[in-house]
Amino acid sequence: MLLILLSCNIQDKQKPLTLANTKWEYKVAEGCVNYIYFNNDSTYEDYNCEIDYPFSGRYQIRKDTIYLIEIDLASNLPNEKRRVIKSKTKGILKNDRLKFFDRENIIDGKWIKSGTKSIEEILYKKTEKH
Repeated sequence: MLLILLSCNIQDKQKPLTLANTKWEYKVAEGCVNYIYFNNDSTYEDYNCEIDYPFSGRYQIRKDTIYLIEIDLASNLPNEKRRVIKSKTKGILKNDRLKFFDRENIIDGKWIKSGTKSIEEILYKKTEKH
């Protein structure tokens, strides 16, 4: 009996991390809430209330680390249709909070680390599951 309980406990701890169909929010100010919605097809929408714009891309999960690959229009020129990778961000899910700690933007074809202090202070909280 002890062996069965131990086996179940080990399997429980090895469940893969999943974010599919979950929404995570960060309150910027009264009436302004940023959110990230993770779809079940490994895509996400990252809504920024300050600029009223939904960024999007693909996400990957490796162990407890979440990787966001932002894909957006190549430029803001009229009739632009090309979509390119704009940035990549690393985050971790800890104590029911989603915290991002590393971000790189692609600038002139090179990956440049952005200041991470501002994103380290932001904690997203899970709000709903679909």
